[in-house]
Amino acid sequence: MKETYMKSLSTTTIPHTSSKAQVSKLERVQDVFAIEVKNAKYRGATFSGVIELVNGSDSIRKFKGAYRANAKLAWFGQELTKRNPFINLSGAEVMLLPSYSGDVVACLG
Repeated sequence: MKETYMKSLSTTTIPHTSSKAQVSKLERVQDVFAIEVKNAKYRGATFSGVIELVNGSDSIRKFKGAYRANAKLAWFGQELTKRNPFINLSGAEVMLLPSYSGDVVACLG
């Protein structure tokens, strides 16, 4: 019984990092503060697209010498419960979109 439980648990766990993760879900938003990124990084994955920020321009912060954006984004279908992901913007092209309506990246996986 215990072995069966562990086996099913291991197939439902999500990776902490993955260089192969890609944009897996888009979501339609209206009038949000967003950024368009090219070659941004999160948990080992490099991706491009428009992402919605949690708290407008206050969501972009410098941390350990690199700029990061606090984004509304799921990882392999899981919403993070404690805090939203900080996307690494080091080496990325970034364009601010202060009143964006359209599709945003909602999930990487």
